This record gives sequence, structure tokens and C-alpha cells, in this order.
Amino acid sequence: MKKLFALVWTLFMCLSLAACGNTESDDTQSGYETVMDMEFLDGMWSIDGTAKLYFDSTEGFYAYRTRWGLGGRGEFELSEASGRPMIFFNGLLYNFLLRDDGVLLPNRNGEGSGLTIHRNTFLHDDEAEIVEWDISNWDGMWQNALGETIVINSSLMQYIACSPDYSMSGTMNDEGEGMGLYLYDNGTRAYLCPGDDGNSFTLSAERFGRYGDDQHFDGVFYRNADFYAYTDMENAEFYEDEYSTFYIWYYDGVNRYLLGNDYTIGEDGLAYHDEDGLIYPAGWIPEEPYDPAVDWGANWMDSWDI
Repeated sequence: MKKLFALVWTLFMCLSLAACGNTESDDTQSGYETVMDMEFLDGMWSIDGTAKLYFDSTEGFYAYRTRWGLGGRGEFELSEASGRPMIFFNGLLYNFLLRDDGVLLPNRNGEGSGLTIHRNTFLHDDEAEIVEWDISNWDGMWQNALGETIVINSSLMQYIACSPDYSMSGTMNDEGEGMGLYLYDNGTRAYLCPGDDGNSFTLSAERFGRYGDDQHFDGVFYRNADFYAYTDMENAEFYEDEYSTFYIWYYDGVNRYLLGNDYTIGEDGLAYHDEDGLIYPAGWIPEEPYDPAVDWGANWMDSWDI
């Protein structure tokens, strides 16, 4: 049933986008007005408090956050060619349309296959907030419930990752296109999706769901593997989305994380992937944190490319 729903939803979205179109000619269709004033956009917009889009015309930036936590800052400026306020998001330019009912719609200029905000429907929202963290906040060691460990060095823009099964290192970057910080992982990008308190994160591809089929970069990573300090297990739970039971969330007693629509909550209250039954690495506290030195030697954290 989940797979059927996903297919039907995907078809619906494709047809909806095709009907809306995505070229500059959309600016003139009935019921829409092209936004020409940067200051009009200033402030916070959201989709029912989930996805959020913030503009600051004075400082010339916007900030975006998906409902599962992916997002970052990008440039917000007035186009010299068209005179329209525009942003550069995930490789493409967007201008903005305002519907008669006050709904703001980002309008993509061009085609792309990555994450898009084209024709997402935002409303002014004075209560929504995007929590931002300086990149140095992520420095240090992070670990999930299965012991997978990530060490971040923002001054070098590098990371080291390991588990009992592997050890690797790589680079990291934030290209300033609204997608945020990512770890470069063998040709793919694992985007940081921070918890609101800045003491945990998940990793995501451009779209929510399990990052890799082998549980690589899966689960919730906590600062210094201090699960007790940054969770409240007495109140932790996996639960179904209030609007769609196909989507599973995890609440660790402090922050909430979106798993996606390919997990099922088991009789033990934990979450398991629909395809292979692998457990989502969260929902319990290990008896003791994993020590990478056991498998990779005392100098495992010193392999920076300097």
C-alpha cells in the first residue's frame, strides 16, 4: 500500500507541475502577480509552519529549511536584466509570483532534476523560525546508536567517518545555494539536517528518506556520543505523521526527525526499513559508546589531509 501511495503521489505531483508550467511566461497568467519589490518579500514565509523561507533584502540573503531539516542560505538580489527579486536555489534561478489570496510561489527559471521549490505555496508566517548555527558548531565527534562516528573539522572543511565496518575521510562544503552544509561522500552529497538545539543531526540526500541502502550515514548523530545529555528517552517515540500515516517521525524527547515513507514501526516501538528490515539507528541508548580506536588504532582521528 505504501508503494502504491508513493507512485500515485509522484504521478499527481508531476501532473500538477506540468499543468503549472515553469517558464517566465507564467508571470502573466490570470490570478498571479510578479513580485517586483524585494522589501515586500522580507521576513518569514512557511508552508503551514513546515518548510520555511526567509528573506532579508538589506543583507541580501535568503534562508530555506525543509520540514526534515535540510537547508541553508543563499543570495537574494534584484535582477539587473528583469528588475525582479531573485534567488539562486540548488543550481537554478527563481523569481516569485503572488497569488490573489496572498500565497507566494517561487517560480523556477529553467529545468532541473534536483530538489526544487518550484510552485511551493508559502504564506507570511510571523511565528515560524529558522534556527541557524555557525559552521564551527559542528566541529568535533558525533555518533549514532549503532556506533557510526563522524568527526568534523570546519577549519579544514574535512570530516572523518568510521564504524566497526569501515573507515574513510572526505571534504565538506556549503555552496550557498540554500541547501546547506554537506559531506562529500564518494560522488554524492550527504546534507546535514540539524536538530533545533544544535546538538544532533541526521544526514540526507536531496530528498528525505534513508541515505544509503547499507545504513551508511543513517540515524541520528549526537555530539560526543553523549546520548544521555541530548535526549530524553522516557519521552522518546517513533510515530506516524498526523496528516499522513505513510510518513514516520522520530522524537527523541528533545528534537524531531523525519524518517520518510519507507519505514514501519515494529512491535518493540522501533522503526524498520520496509525493504530489508534494517533498524533505524535511534530510539535507544547503547550500553557504552563505540570507540573507533578499537578497530582503527589510537590515531584514527588524525588522518586529516593537510
